[in-house]
Amino acid sequence: MKTRSKKNRPFVPSRRPEAIPPLSINTISTQLPTPDVTTPPAPNVDARVITHMKFVELFMSGKLLFEAPEEEYKFTGDDLQDLGEIGRGRFGVVNKMMHVPSNRVMAVKKVRITTTTFDDNEDMRLIRQLKNEVETIKDAATCEEVVAFYGVTFCQGDCYICMELMSTSLEKVYKIVRKMGEKFNEDVLGIVGVVVLNALNCLKKLKGIMHRDVKPSNILLSLDGAVKLCDFGISGYLENSIAKTKDVGCRPYMAPERLTGSLETYDIRADVWSLGITMIEVARTRFPYKDFEEQSVFAQIKQVVYGDPQILTAVDGFSTKTINFVNECLTKEVTDRPTFEMLMKSPFYTHYSALPNRETIVKLYLEKLQKFDPRDFC
Repeated sequence: MKTRSKKNRPFVPSRRPEAIPPLSINTISTQLPTPDVTTPPAPNVDARVITHMKFVELFMSGKLLFEAPEEEYKFTGDDLQDLGEIGRGRFGVVNKMMHVPSNRVMAVKKVRITTTTFDDNEDMRLIRQLKNEVETIKDAATCEEVVAFYGVTFCQGDCYICMELMSTSLEKVYKIVRKMGEKFNEDVLGIVGVVVLNALNCLKKLKGIMHRDVKPSNILLSLDGAVKLCDFGISGYLENSIAKTKDVGCRPYMAPERLTGSLETYDIRADVWSLGITMIEVARTRFPYKDFEEQSVFAQIKQVVYGDPQILTAVDGFSTKTINFVNECLTKEVTDRPTFEMLMKSPFYTHYSALPNRETIVKLYLEKLQKFDPRDFC
């Protein structure tokens, strides 16, 4: 009887029960940094109003800087023509808008930062969140595999964060493939995996940023074949490669160590897990955990931390190099899970990072899907 060599055997993550921390439902903290208000409040003026003023002064530059060709414009909300909503998330609404003077179309995230009252801490929490997001987007945009940042302004109580417009998201793409009744293209899946890994590694190495919300809806594609990572609204800056907060992110994509209350910190390997869940979801064109959204929070955590590991197998119809890459990302024990650098030495990464005409492959695939269902493309 023939046996497969160890070299070609698909990787299956181990499950050491003793390595999994005890389950705790009390996993989400509400600790937030104190706002940095350097200007002393004037008499009879609420300090939170001063924070609004400082925020506008520091971050609402009112300048748009485009690349290729490089052009800079002073602008306000009046210079933007709203072309309709294209996305909605926890921290804001994204609209497609045209900057009329330049005739450039952008994705503009609108976040409300002013209210008529200051009866609670919600305003300050939102301002701190928005301040962090603007800083992180500006820093992250220096990475080639991240959506470009153009500028920010303030309009009628909203912060307008102007970014590069892409054509669609990976979530929309795989759902079209599911409608077509086809298997997701492995070359495109491989290209996406390489690009996202490059983006995460760039964010960590150059800027000390951890994404913390890797999922199909935050991976964008354009009809010219580009693939980019977006949405840094909950990104965390690393201290010695360790993230200090556990309270943000999308639970279905969180690593086991982020869902349990026994660990004080986690590191970039939590993003590796999220990449693995994202890739297995796209490969199967469905979320890997059955009826996840219908379950209670406790049941969701229990399923991820203690349930059977979600892994790709030969039945899913992908090559051994892809199966091994995804399954290594989904190693439950964080100490056994590979880092970015380790994954970048894998046969999967070596193959797809050297694949010729990668943008053409993605471009042709998207054109095929757009013909089938044009509604999910900008």
